[in-house]
Amino acid sequence: MTHIGFYKIAGDAQAALRFACQLTEKAFKQQMTVLIHTVGETQSEQLSHLLWSFSPVSFLPHGLEASPISGIAISHENEPGDHHGFLINLTNRVPGWFSRFERAAEIVYDEHQVIENKREHFKFYKDRGYPIQYHDLGQQPR
Repeated sequence: MTHIGFYKIAGDAQAALRFACQLTEKAFKQQMTVLIHTVGETQSEQLSHLLWSFSPVSFLPHGLEASPISGIAISHENEPGDHHGFLINLTNRVPGWFSRFERAAEIVYDEHQVIENKREHFKFYKDRGYPIQYHDLGQQPR
């Protein structure tokens, strides 16, 4: 059964893309295949550039299609290819094929529409009995 992680972060859409890079790096180091599902071609290309530059000491080989050749794929298409490891969903809907993945991540950030949308995703997963973890990374230590 797919394990779902919700990650609440401080910031905007750019912060969400940077966090997606961090999640990708962590999963890649654990030798998981990663599919980052984006809203469109522009976001896919933006994320591709960010994966090359977000950390000067990391190397995250990836491609702009659902091809598992590099282990990391960025795709805005509705086909996951041969990926089964880790799904990072940056879209406003739950992909119909999410359950083929071992793990899936939803990133929540400080935008009203995103918060409402991710609440719907949370309810969707919960109503179907998927194990969910919630990580509030936006809290500042006191």
